[in-house]
Amino acid sequence: MEAVLTPLFGALRLCAQLFLIIVPLTMFYEFVKSRQSSLAGRSRAFLGISGRGLIPLFTGIIIGLTYGAGVIIHSIRSTDIGKGEAFLILLYLSVCHAIIEDTLIFVVLGANGLILVGARFFLATLLTYAVYRARLIRGR
Repeated sequence: MEAVLTPLFGALRLCAQLFLIIVPLTMFYEFVKSRQSSLAGRSRAFLGISGRGLIPLFTGIIIGLTYGAGVIIHSIRSTDIGKGEAFLILLYLSVCHAIIEDTLIFVVLGANGLILVGARFFLATLLTYAVYRARLIRGR
């Protein structure tokens, strides 16, 4: 009986931990989404990504590519986010998606969260900046 109960309680504990990670992240996304109009009005750009592109970028960073992709597609269709900006958003997210959720899940499994977050942010920013600068130099 112990051979069944120990894994069962372990699985239930892991499910509870995942629930405590995912629900607050979803609530945070809804809060950021409600503030979209104030972010979209900003004229400054981060690595070639305008204020309009920050919501899909934050969504992808916080929640992940699957949900972020739907928001990006909706944002591109409903605003004037260009193909170049959409490419930069997706490039950044290819390295740095679901950063909070993935990190918390890996921390629960024993990984070092600071190393994961630092490396992913650094690589995503470096890669996106390099492509952004290369596109500026070529005039695209």
